[in-house]
Amino acid sequence: MRISRIAPVVVAAALLTAGCGSDGDPDQRNSADGGSSREQHKPVDQLLAVELTGPQSGVVDSNDGLKTPEPDSGAEFTEKVEHKLRKDLLRAAKANGETTADCPDGVTLKASATSACTATYEGVEIPYEVTVSDSYKEGSFLIQYDAEPRKDLLVAKRVYHEFWEQHGANGGGGYEQKVSCDEIPAAQAVDRAADTGHRCQVWHELGGKDDAGRVTAFAVWTGTYGPDFRAVGN
Repeated sequence: MRISRIAPVVVAAALLTAGCGSDGDPDQRNSADGGSSREQHKPVDQLLAVELTGPQSGVVDSNDGLKTPEPDSGAEFTEKVEHKLRKDLLRAAKANGETTADCPDGVTLKASATSACTATYEGVEIPYEVTVSDSYKEGSFLIQYDAEPRKDLLVAKRVYHEFWEQHGANGGGGYEQKVSCDEIPAAQAVDRAADTGHRCQVWHELGGKDDAGRVTAFAVWTGTYGPDFRAVGN
């Protein structure tokens, strides 16, 4: 009989305890909700094709790291120009690679004369117009000229490297952050100083719809000094 009196009390106490755990303890409830919210911050389906986790190997900090054979001191002027075009492409790439250059009809040595040339980086062709200075005089020892590319060279590893350096290297300020880009061809010729159509982005766990994280997108342009990243509307 003593046992039968105690049993209902034990059951009631158990029910009371369960009730407190489910909606009577705000700390417990917030802790559970916080874990769920943290999981929502994972960038599921929000990363672009190539996630960047550090600098790209092979991208040089200085042009001194770029190598292409120098022409002989007695080389013809056209050969010297072709060498200069190869160097220009290496500097645009910021990474060593196979280069060629050809001015099929040579460089015309007349004041203001323009000649057509083509340089390649890893097989990608960039057309050039080489124009001799209007002050040129026949027999001049020093020949001034401009070599103007008609396209820009875009190299994927340089894009990835510079986007990481600008937007990923400093981390997320103590919060999770993911940096990614489209899968860009290893090298390609693109319109000068224009939107290449490629995109990179930064995903940060703070903010965004339903606390799913905030995405900042960037258009990849080309510029005088290499890739240029311009924020675009989301």
